[in-house]
Amino acid sequence: MDTSVPAGSYLAAVRDLNGLQTNYQIIQQIKASGGRMNQHSIPEFCAFLEKIGHSVKDLDKLNVIHVAGTKGKGSTCAFTQSILTQLSEQRRAEGKQPLKIGLFTSPHLIQVRERIQINGQPISQLDFAKYFYETFDALRSPHPPLRKVSVDSPSMPMYFRFLTLMAYHTFLREQVDVAIMEVGVGGEYDSTNVVQQPVVCGIASLGIDHQNSLGSTIEEIAWHKAGIIKPKVPVVSVEQVPEALKVIEERARENDAELQVVKPVDDVELGIQGVHQRANAALATELCHVWAQRTHNVTASESYIARGLQLASWPGRSQS
Repeated sequence: MDTSVPAGSYLAAVRDLNGLQTNYQIIQQIKASGGRMNQHSIPEFCAFLEKIGHSVKDLDKLNVIHVAGTKGKGSTCAFTQSILTQLSEQRRAEGKQPLKIGLFTSPHLIQVRERIQINGQPISQLDFAKYFYETFDALRSPHPPLRKVSVDSPSMPMYFRFLTLMAYHTFLREQVDVAIMEVGVGGEYDSTNVVQQPVVCGIASLGIDHQNSLGSTIEEIAWHKAGIIKPKVPVVSVEQVPEALKVIEERARENDAELQVVKPVDDVELGIQGVHQRANAALATELCHVWAQRTHNVTASESYIARGLQLASWPGRSQS
């Protein structure tokens, strides 16, 4: 152990985080297991959540906006955050309580704390270290014992799952009004999918990706991505190729979830450049419409939506 790094510091947290199993390692294990490990991922994550003192039901307090997709899910989350920031400013101007907006996304560009943001800013190094060790130490403690889902269940989540767990813990501790959660890989078995009652779900553009864990056809991949759809929770999708849209429609129907497919926005200035961003902006706009209606019983104003789209930023990335 590097004794030059102060215990409990941000640098120590980053060191300990980097010591966890990587996404590449877990994907290789899933390949070797024929996909069986995937089936345990959500029950195992529930057990980790319990171990650090939270229930799955607690996540409903976060008023989650859950976003999956192959291309554009990160940009969609950035647009969504920007729009809700403008809603928050409008509330402030009206003398109402502004919103506290959480965002969990990946990957990061420079510092890992970029993945967990509140009100458009990465959490501070002090807060990252605090919430990291609250999570890390609780998982390592012998009490209460970790509920094992199978004999092969890990005692510590790997890198991405740990950060997801830490993000949920952070947002609960910070009492955010909304948590925008970007799926890591797939959807059905992704650790973000532990939430059972999001306010609304979004599906960005689908394509062929992560074939080793999601399947080799667009239909198989769409099944995984649409796994974030929950019973009676509205779902919004961009336009998809017919094969993918058919799967999304089937999964929405199975969950009695209202599905809306949005067309790209037109004649709107966007802060994130690219023709493809017009679909992501449309998805984010409708996600915010649904979220505002379901949580505050208000209709989203076109003025703050337009300003949110214009001011959105997603440095270093244009499609992710």
